[in-house]
Amino acid sequence: MGAVLFTLPRCALSATNVRLMGKEKVARSDFAKRVGIDQTTLRWPLNRCPALFSAQTKGISRQYMDLVIICNAVKQANLADNIQFVPGGNAQRQKIELAKGKADLLAHSTFKQSLSETIQPTASSFLLTDPVVKQGQFFLGIYTSANQLGAVSQALSDNKLDTLIATTLTSWKIAAKTLQEMPIKSLHLLSKQDLIVPNLQRKRANFTLYSLDKKRELKRVAGYKVALADERVFIVNKHQPELYKALQNYIVSLRAQGDLLTKAYKHSGFISDKYQHWTLIN
Repeated sequence: MGAVLFTLPRCALSATNVRLMGKEKVARSDFAKRVGIDQTTLRWPLNRCPALFSAQTKGISRQYMDLVIICNAVKQANLADNIQFVPGGNAQRQKIELAKGKADLLAHSTFKQSLSETIQPTASSFLLTDPVVKQGQFFLGIYTSANQLGAVSQALSDNKLDTLIATTLTSWKIAAKTLQEMPIKSLHLLSKQDLIVPNLQRKRANFTLYSLDKKRELKRVAGYKVALADERVFIVNKHQPELYKALQNYIVSLRAQGDLLTKAYKHSGFISDKYQHWTLIN
């Protein structure tokens, strides 16, 4: 089946399948099995789409809610009978293969500013939907080493962000952009994730950003959060305008119905009110 799908014309959807590129482990996850994704063909019948708000989608996380939104959008538009998963590599490789027409859209939403204006494939290589997660809806926590927790907490309490040095990975472009827009003293960009903890323990930097609910070696500075400086969108092969229209119409419709889109991501656990009273420092 995979070989047949790859030979389809780039300008038209399969008569029965929408090709969705993502990581194979997502298509073979427990969630995928529960909602009827065939583990031999990696085909997902659209009549198995779970409702946005159901026991199947409660607390499933963002990547799976992305799938559910795509599935329901395609089903509502009656574009196809199935979603066919096309396993892809890392995020950049997936974009390259999507631009080549090896799939119709990515299986996950993407930070809009992760698409380059100069390096191929550029943003103009795709059709971009309205945001499914708006800028300012997703927050990260401030993390530091145990030997700096008191000092960093005090600096934030005293509104002295300009005395602190931040660190993150060069490849975490949205986190880096967010930090660069904050009034910090400086930013240390690192090449490998395993350098972050030693960098903080040796006080070469004072803090970094991670998901608020992640448990790790570092200490979270309670009471403070940072909003990521970007929005998440779906990206579609530019030769698939009908698929783009289906997604766009579904997104607009959900926003118009009391913002069911945000409520869906809250239902999945990705957007949370848990830290709504924490101080936003950017």
